[in-house]
Amino acid sequence: MEGQWITRPVAFSPSILFVGVLALSLFIADLNFYGVTGDPPCMKNNCSATIPKPSVKLSMQDHMGHYVHHYGAEVFEDQFRISYLPFITPNFVTTTHLFVACLAGYLVGNEQLKWRQVGIGLFQLRTFLDMLDGVVYRRQHKQVMYVNGWGTIGYYIDAAADIIGALFLMWGIYMNLNRHPPRRSEGLPLRNPPEPLTDVPVSNSTIKLTLGLILFQGLLRSFFWDRYQFAFHTIFAKVMQRVPDAVLQARIFNSPLTRFILWCWKLSSAEGMVGFLYLGIFLDWEWPALVIVRKYGFIQLGVVVIISQLHLWQVRELMGQAI
Repeated sequence: MEGQWITRPVAFSPSILFVGVLALSLFIADLNFYGVTGDPPCMKNNCSATIPKPSVKLSMQDHMGHYVHHYGAEVFEDQFRISYLPFITPNFVTTTHLFVACLAGYLVGNEQLKWRQVGIGLFQLRTFLDMLDGVVYRRQHKQVMYVNGWGTIGYYIDAAADIIGALFLMWGIYMNLNRHPPRRSEGLPLRNPPEPLTDVPVSNSTIKLTLGLILFQGLLRSFFWDRYQFAFHTIFAKVMQRVPDAVLQARIFNSPLTRFILWCWKLSSAEGMVGFLYLGIFLDWEWPALVIVRKYGFIQLGVVVIISQLHLWQVRELMGQAI
């Protein structure tokens, strides 16, 4: 309709309220999580007691994974002790969440919003099971710290399962958008007043390109998130032989810049990106969420990678021979 302006329906207001409440809740959770890691007494008194080692992975974990699925999986294991069952292995749990992801992807491709929302709920269950396989692994191997098992067979199986889960999500999104192509105006940010638009459907090739770029971006996010998690874990989880080195290590970890960079990875991980897409699908803003990630996601990721690399170089220089 050339000459007319495309506006959002009033029904979007409850969605704005929901997103606002969610963002505020996560902000408060972040303040509580990062606030409890203040300077230990050893740092102030220069004593020889062991300074607690932080979990870099948990500090970089996406918000839903951290505050819902991780703690939920820990509580589930504490209550039901499934890691003690003879047939329960981390790979068994991983296989289970693959089947859940397949069903979830199918529902995300449904024409009705309520079934797409059920599909998002199942994807959250898949993420919970993904966290649970890590909990089972740590309990069965008597491992306390929340950290990746780099180099193990389970590590590669889990990574492959995550990629397959993402493919199921993209498949479901494509099924829905292919049947009901979005209008070009739906992918534009809100403007007041908007420019006149020709409200035509998005082409199938554009949909495929968008999903392909987002899938590629997810792989990049996974690669860099894992890279910097390993790099910072190697520095901050290392047991220092000298107290001054341990004090310096703890102070750098608790510095505002380090905390900020680790927090940025909560938003910049592949799980953080997928969580944003989940929210868009659940609120029936599927295409706008995809367009935002496609247009601005690479830029946002590039900025976080640059500041992370610069900080990593600085930390290694400060720590010197201690690491």
